[in-house]
Amino acid sequence: MRVIFFLVLSLLTMIGCAKSGPQVVPVSGKVTYKGNPYPNIFLNFEPENGRPSWAQVDGSGNFTAKYDETQDGAITGKHKVWISYRAKDPREEMIEKGFAKGKSSRPQNMNQILDKFGNRETTPLVIDITKAESNLEIKLD
Repeated sequence: MRVIFFLVLSLLTMIGCAKSGPQVVPVSGKVTYKGNPYPNIFLNFEPENGRPSWAQVDGSGNFTAKYDETQDGAITGKHKVWISYRAKDPREEMIEKGFAKGKSSRPQNMNQILDKFGNRETTPLVIDITKAESNLEIKLD
């Protein structure tokens, strides 16, 4: 009888400790434009329900989504994906605004890309995340 009591108590404890909340899965991949990597932009993953995720795209077009400061990924479900451009550092921001000389890492055709994908409300890009994704290609064509 004592063994059954401890088994039931253990089972109830495990059920009480079950992880709750949204399912967050790792998401990474590459951003392309006309078949080429599209670098140095900021991706926003806006789910239908729940907390958004984000990703800074590197110079080779690669990204890893971040759910929060401690966890990579995005919640499962449909996401509107919209982009923005952020200068890498204050010096580059000064170059962008014309206050300093130098070369910017701002991608070509940025204004066209922002016109199409730069608004959360009007972006046509919707991605359904159903499982972990390590090779997700986001095409900005």
